[in-house]
Amino acid sequence: MKKIKRISIILLALVFIIGAVGISAAEPEEENGGGGPAAIPSGPAVVRDKDEVVYARLMDNGQVRSIYVVNHFTLGSGGVIKDFGDYTSVVNLSDLERVEMDGGAVSVQTISENFYYQGYLKGADLPWIYDIIYLLDGAPISPDALAGKSGKLEIRLVSSINNAVNDVFYNNYMQQITITLSSDNCSNIVANGATAASAGKNRMLVYTVLPKQDADISVTADVKDFEMPGIEITAMPFSMSFSIPDIDDMLDDFDLLIDAIAELNDGVGLLRDGAFEMADGTTQLRDGSNEFLDGLSLLSANSGQITDASSQIMGALSLIASSLDGSVDMPDISQLTMLPGVLDMLTNAFSRVSAGMKQLKDSYSQAFSAVDSAILAIPGGQVLDSQLSGLYAKADEDEKAALDRLVEVQAAAIAAKDVYEKNRPALSSVAGTLDSLSANLDSSIELLSGLSAQIGGALSDFDIMGQLDQLTGGMAELAGNYAAFHGGLVLFARGVDELAAGYAELDEGLAGLSGGVAEMADGVAELWSGTGRLAAETSDMPDQIETMIDSLISDYATAAFDPVSFTSDRNENVSFVQFVFKTDGVIKHSTEKDAPAQTEPLTFLDRLMKLFV
Repeated sequence: MKKIKRISIILLALVFIIGAVGISAAEPEEENGGGGPAAIPSGPAVVRDKDEVVYARLMDNGQVRSIYVVNHFTLGSGGVIKDFGDYTSVVNLSDLERVEMDGGAVSVQTISENFYYQGYLKGADLPWIYDIIYLLDGAPISPDALAGKSGKLEIRLVSSINNAVNDVFYNNYMQQITITLSSDNCSNIVANGATAASAGKNRMLVYTVLPKQDADISVTADVKDFEMPGIEITAMPFSMSFSIPDIDDMLDDFDLLIDAIAELNDGVGLLRDGAFEMADGTTQLRDGSNEFLDGLSLLSANSGQITDASSQIMGALSLIASSLDGSVDMPDISQLTMLPGVLDMLTNAFSRVSAGMKQLKDSYSQAFSAVDSAILAIPGGQVLDSQLSGLYAKADEDEKAALDRLVEVQAAAIAAKDVYEKNRPALSSVAGTLDSLSANLDSSIELLSGLSAQIGGALSDFDIMGQLDQLTGGMAELAGNYAAFHGGLVLFARGVDELAAGYAELDEGLAGLSGGVAEMADGVAELWSGTGRLAAETSDMPDQIETMIDSLISDYATAAFDPVSFTSDRNENVSFVQFVFKTDGVIKHSTEKDAPAQTEPLTFLDRLMKLFV
């Protein structure tokens, strides 16, 4: 039965051949008026253009096994076609004419408007070099050993330029790499960067590699009883229509950003000036506070001696008054002459303290005024990340560090302002406290001066016998007034002690504030330097963006690409070249005996027979 079927097929093929020959013989005879078949022109054919499709069979590791090229000519008239390529053999795919080879030259006569022939290349060089490895559970494995296995699979594929081939293909061709896995034996597929598509039970993972780029692919999956078809790779000239929107409005927005950056730089410059002014003011405030603390500490340390001395004076006056009244034995009145001198010494000491307090109060007020105006001038509110995103996007690493510093300095300034505002009432009351202390001292000085004058006058005009009663009344009044003064002096000394104890902490805080403000001023100066560089480097940002866009487009523009032949640089009128590659698959070996490999090229009759079997 099979023999009869084969004979029928052969007869059918012969009928087809005879019919084709009859038709081809009849048509020229009609054209020539019955004068016989038309001869193929012996002159050169008119080639309008030529296409090449390069097919390559790759081994499982990516190395080239074989390369053949299908050449297609579009003819304006028949004749002899001349082509070039380093072929081992050629096959006519259009008619029965013999294709001649002479070294690297190929020639054939044809009258077809479209002529095809296939040539097998001697070399094994493609524009790209491929390296493919398979790993099962982390260990390299050959595809033959991988077939039918189970575990954690990883497929790695890397491409690179082949410098032995004209780089026009690497620079202008886009690669499309397709890995096909079956859902029957693959799960948990991870293919970063791939475009995934489903075709029945198969998952197709498609990677696109642009011109001048290299593939670096990793696919992982859990597999069982694994097999897969070969990896397919196509390469063709990159062509993409770019629709660039009108960027004038965008560039106008960048102009606004540039103006904002310049204003930011100017503002940071003013902030820097204010920060240094504030640093000077806090330094003066710190120095004045140190002097004030030293004076308070000295006064507090000597307050006990002052109150003791005053207590002794009060006791002496009380004793004198009591003696004159007759309640106690009369003391040596000659000692009274020493009292005005003691009171004058105390008056002079208080006068020096009062003068120091007034000078301290003036210095403190000036420093406080400078610091108060500088700190209150610090603007509130944080700069939001969204407001700085445009700056960060265009800034280099130094400029980003400067922007980070700006945010840190602003946060520190706002924190310092918050601390200052909380302590401002206490700081502002220091001058008033100094005024009150100075006023109390002035009252005490005036009282002591009056007492000294009264005692001195009384002693100079003193007539012991004649004015004893008058002296007794005066001394009693003096003793009473001094007792009141002494009570106030004791309260004053206690206040000084409490103020000295509390002011030490305030002075320490002012020292910390001064150091922090100085550090902030240095940071703002550094920030101003950074914003200055940022402003300078972004001043021509629209031109930079336009240039960058033009550069990006030019990298993938194909207008200047002039197609060239892959088989030989002697070929002309080449309009299109395409590459199609496929690797060996991971196939489980069949138990059936494999068919013998085809070692010789198929004849036209062989190819015709394959259409029917």
